[in-house]
Formats: sequence, structure tokens, C-alpha cells
Amino acid sequence: MASTSIESFYSEDIDSTKELPQKQKQVLKACLELFASKGFEATTTADIANKAGVSQGTVYKRFKTKEQLLQAVVHPLFSKTIPRAAKEFAEDINQYKYDTLADFLKPTLHNRLTFATENKQIIKILFMQAANDPKLLNELVVPIKDVLTTSIPKVIDTLKARHLLVDWDTPRIMEYVLSIGAGFGAQIILFNRKLDLDTVIDQAVEFLVKGLSPDQ
Repeated sequence: MASTSIESFYSEDIDSTKELPQKQKQVLKACLELFASKGFEATTTADIANKAGVSQGTVYKRFKTKEQLLQAVVHPLFSKTIPRAAKEFAEDINQYKYDTLADFLKPTLHNRLTFATENKQIIKILFMQAANDPKLLNELVVPIKDVLTTSIPKVIDTLKARHLLVDWDTPRIMEYVLSIGAGFGAQIILFNRKLDLDTVIDQAVEFLVKGLSPDQ
């Protein structure tokens, strides 16, 4: 499964924005990288200018305050980048045929937990901004909800139809699977835990397969 980084998608999205001058594109891309690595408060105008290869005056030529600059940085993340990342994940799920529940769970969990590990600082920024703005929260939820209500349930329904999964309501099965993934994701993103992904995924898959396999 593919796992394109948020920064890579974001860079492409900014480069494709016709209304921004090239130097302002450099500023936004530099800001995202620095806010993710150093944090918003710790990042200075000099840091941004140096990273973007522009003068400090250029940094605030279009955006007059640091807060306006942050808003300019995150808006494309919500409107363009996250939907693209969600679409990539959904397309990956849909292109495979899974012969067992483990065949679905192992690559899917590995993909999402790797994505969380590599993008955890940016994901923190996203959730912090979304928590204070209902519109941004909706933009964040919609593409994720599409994956959760379409792609994953389709796999679960197929496995149930082939008698490879316990015959419970699909939402109930989803709750168990998602709670495991979200639990590890929270440890990575919120608590900065460095997990041995191969080990924790093997253990999680063993637990879920035992609990969700049909009675013999």
C-alpha cells in the first residue's frame, strides 16, 4: 500500500496554486515543515525566511501576522491535501482482494500507523486547528468518513459473504477494528511513543482474528 507523506502532497498542492507568487509558495512550504519540526511558537520569521530562501520582509508581505500565516498554511491542508491522502488510502484498499481477515488487517494497520508515525507533527497541527473551527473540522472529517463508510465496510461485507468473518453487523466489527488502530495512533501522535510496528501489528491482528473469526 502507498503512504505518500502529507508534506509531499502539500508541496504539490501549493505548487499548483496559480494565485500565489513563487516566493509565497516557498514561504508556505517552509512554514509547514518548520511548524511540524519546531512547533508554531518556536518558529521565528528568520527561520521561515532562511528555510524558504527569501527575505524576512517577503514572509509577511502577503500575510501580516504569524496567525494569518498559520491560517494560510493550514487551509490547503484541509481543502486539498487531506482529501488527496484519504483518496489514496481508499484506492489502495479497493484494489486488492483479501483472502483472509489477516490479509486485510496487516497491510492496512501497517499503512496507517506508518502514516501516523511519519506525519504525527502535522496531524497534531490539523487537530489543533480543527478543534477551534467547525468548518475546518468538517473538512477534516468528510474525506475520512468516506473511507470509513465506503471502502472498509465493503471489505468487511465481502469477507462476511465468504464466511471468513463473524456474521455480526458491519458497524460493530468496524468499532473493534478501528478502536485498535485508533489506540495505537493516539499513542504515536499524542504521546510520541515509538512503537515496534511489526510486533504490535502482529499482536493486534492475532487478537482481532481470534475474536472476529466465524465459529468452526
